[in-house]
Amino acid sequence: MAWSKKGTPAVVTVPKTRATTTTILGAISTEGLIKCCLRLPQPPSSKKRKRGDGVEYMSKGTVTGHYISFLKATMDEMDRYPHMKGHYLVMDNAPIHTSEDIAKYVESRGYHCIYLPSYSPELNPIEQFWSVVKSKVKRHRFLEKETLMTRISEASNSLKLSDFQGIVRHSHKCLDKCRNSQPL
Repeated sequence: MAWSKKGTPAVVTVPKTRATTTTILGAISTEGLIKCCLRLPQPPSSKKRKRGDGVEYMSKGTVTGHYISFLKATMDEMDRYPHMKGHYLVMDNAPIHTSEDIAKYVESRGYHCIYLPSYSPELNPIEQFWSVVKSKVKRHRFLEKETLMTRISEASNSLKLSDFQGIVRHSHKCLDKCRNSQPL
């Protein structure tokens, strides 16, 4: 509560707490989890980049380069299974997914890109996967030695092959409904 003289605004300084952003990237198929990667924010650095207009800035989030590294690791894993060659990588239209470099790189590796429309989580199998994993991760308090990645791994490993197949099947059904102009 703050008090001030009549006619002058009450000014209160409140502490600010900003959550740190943690990025989790994942790739699944009907055969299970292909790759999962946790990216923690980098500690503050004195090194700043300059934009084209000469203004300095520092990227705090996940950028296209991080996503390309994730895609490389994912496709390296997929390359171990010859029947996956030529598969489609389904992505939403987040800016880090839509760079020309992404599509060129994916195609050069023998895979294809499919970009989903904005705000369509029902069409994206990874969104359904994260929904299931998130509910399992949040079910219990973290133990003292437990990490987010450990909890995500446990939740992912608890899913059965039929769960992954159901997740993909659900997205296919929703896509068919969209094609036929039916409500989801």
